[in-house]
Formats: sequence, C-alpha cells, structure tokens
Amino acid sequence: MHSDNRAENLFFEADKLIEENRIVEAKEMLLELLSEFPDYGRAHNHLGWLYNMKFNNYPKAKNHLELAIKFAPDYHAAYSNYSYLLIDMYLNDEMITFGKKVIGRSVVDKSTIYNKMGQAYELKGDFVNAHKNYKLAIKETINNKAVDAIYASVSRVRKKMSLMQRIKLINQ
Repeated sequence: MHSDNRAENLFFEADKLIEENRIVEAKEMLLELLSEFPDYGRAHNHLGWLYNMKFNNYPKAKNHLELAIKFAPDYHAAYSNYSYLLIDMYLNDEMITFGKKVIGRSVVDKSTIYNKMGQAYELKGDFVNAHKNYKLAIKETINNKAVDAIYASVSRVRKKMSLMQRIKLINQ
C-alpha cells in the first residue's frame, strides 16, 4: 500500500465515482492514478472490474486484475474479481489452476473460489469435481443467498450426472 496521500485520495475519489455510477470519470481517474503510481494494486483491481463488468473488455480486465494480484496480494477483492472474469472468458482450466493456487491464502473468499472452480468443472463436463467444489463452497459461506444459489448449482450438477457418477458420489 502506498503511503502517498495523493494515490489514496485519487483511489477513494475513483471508488466514489464508481458508487455513483460515473463510470467513465472513474476509469479516467484510475488511469491517471496508475500513470503516476503504476504499482497501485487496488486501482488495478477497480480498473479490471470496470473493464470486465462495464466495458466488456476482457483482455484489459485480465491484465489489470493480474496486476492487482501481483501488486496487492493482500487485497481480497482482486481474487474474486479475477475468478469471475476467468469464468466469463470460459478459461475453465485457468480458473481451476488459479483456484488451486490461491485457495490456501487467508485473504481469499474461499466460497467464491470454490464456487467458480465448481463452475469451471461443470462447464468442462466434469460433474463429480463440480459437485465436490460446490459442496466446499457451501461449507465456506455464511451468506444465505449465496448458500441457496450454490445449492441450486449442486442440484443442477446432480441432474447432469450419469447414474454411474451419482453412485461414485455416494461411495466417496
């Protein structure tokens, strides 16, 4: 984290602009901040989120979220935002690899990581591993809406499984 007040002030101003849905202004402010402080990880996170969610520019989003994780490894939001992006990009193998790499870190939202790994496995047609990761996601969440959504994923995956896959689950 930068001790420089200017960086902090620009970041919080950009964050406020995002909250006010002043997206273009927020993007410009974040770009200005990064031109002065290129290793300000939280700004990379916000810019990556904007490029994914508001501008649908996956390559720029991916670049900024990777820089966010590199420069602000203790900033939890970057891991979740990167996971969402990888699923949005159908980079399922990359999501599984990323999830396995970061799941042990104390700063990550384990429920989100397991859930996104479950989605990656499901999209690959590996319903047994999808089921396993969804169940791990349920264990890690304390949010009722999230639990309900993940249970819906468990149910959906079970419906997609063959009889042999369901028997394998019972025997685990």
